Amino acid sequence: MRSQSLALTAALLAGLTVQPPQESFSSRPDLGAPDALTRFTLDGSGNWEIKDRMLVLAKAGTPGGPFRRPSALAVLQSEPLVRATVQVEMRSTAPEEVKNRDLEIIFGYESPRRFYYVHLAGITDANHNGIFLVDNKDRRRIDDGTAAPQLKDREWHRVRLERDGDSGRIEVFVDGSEQPALHATNTAIRAGRVGLGSFDDTGEFRRFGVAGYAK
Repeated sequence: MRSQSLALTAALLAGLTVQPPQESFSSRPDLGAPDALTRFTLDGSGNWEIKDRMLVLAKAGTPGGPFRRPSALAVLQSEPLVRATVQVEMRSTAPEEVKNRDLEIIFGYESPRRFYYVHLAGITDANHNGIFLVDNKDRRRIDDGTAAPQLKDREWHRVRLERDGDSGRIEVFVDGSEQPALHATNTAIRAGRVGLGSFDDTGEFRRFGVAGYAK
């Protein structure tokens, strides 16, 4: 104990910033459990259910409220995470004719008014297929807006999000690609919870897992 105190004192005297150790976090919710839905905080107007070991957004939410933001979120209950790797398989169940279909990974979630989301969609334009920030006002794109559409069909897709709240690094990998399909840097929100959702469509999620470090 004395040696630890001396080391801390020496670091302070040297003008170094001493950071407390971060607590590791890992979760792979059992989506076959009867109470699986209770592991999530449901935010918005969509209808969620557990079916065939999947988290299912069975009825799309309707965007509303004081500013534009996704309308159906299922946020995993946990401590706020500074660093997180999220892996999930997702499938859009929007009708074939819906070309701008979307599904999302939520991260940095502090509240219904403040969070990030990865918006994977069937088209790329100002509001689709990107990385966005909700910060007490209309959602704002924070990537460069040039990524190719990632959700052009109703097939299953493997998605991995890597997020570092200290550096602001955000990278999204799809279907095993070694190069990120979307990327951005932003430090507006350092830590928060993670989840899944959609702006205004339906979809299914399976094999959902999260690993990282709490603040």
